[in-house]
Amino acid sequence: MLKINIIAVGKNKEPWVDEAIEQYSKFLRKYITLSLDYIPDKSSSKKLSEAEIMQLEAELIRSKVKSNYSIALTDRGKSMDSLKFARWLEKLKINSGGACDFIIGGIYGIEKDLLASCRETLSLSPMTMSHQLVRPVLLEQLYRGFSILGGGKYHK
Repeated sequence: MLKINIIAVGKNKEPWVDEAIEQYSKFLRKYITLSLDYIPDKSSSKKLSEAEIMQLEAELIRSKVKSNYSIALTDRGKSMDSLKFARWLEKLKINSGGACDFIIGGIYGIEKDLLASCRETLSLSPMTMSHQLVRPVLLEQLYRGFSILGGGKYHK
């Protein structure tokens, strides 16, 4: 079973985010082993520059990485429809050696060296979306993709 670790900057601020994450996490249990790691958002530190904040967040993210296969979520990443994403997930199981980390950056994005160290970059949309929203959207798309691979009816 594929192990997926999602690393996200900042806490979930709204109850609906936690509820959606809990819902899709339950759905995903039959397909993957899922863990979520949240690191502190450093953007509220008024004494630090944007670059310093991104560097601090990158260090914290690196400390939570559990695999040798990291995937950064960015609006400039690879974009695909649900069927292509499902096929990509199928290949991910093999290419990742059975474990991977999805990285969701903070308000300034993902620090350039950390981004460059990722095996892949993925875009959920070319539009900018709230980091709170990215979490349940990623989980929903993971569930949709694995449902497609498993022949489930969710995708229809």
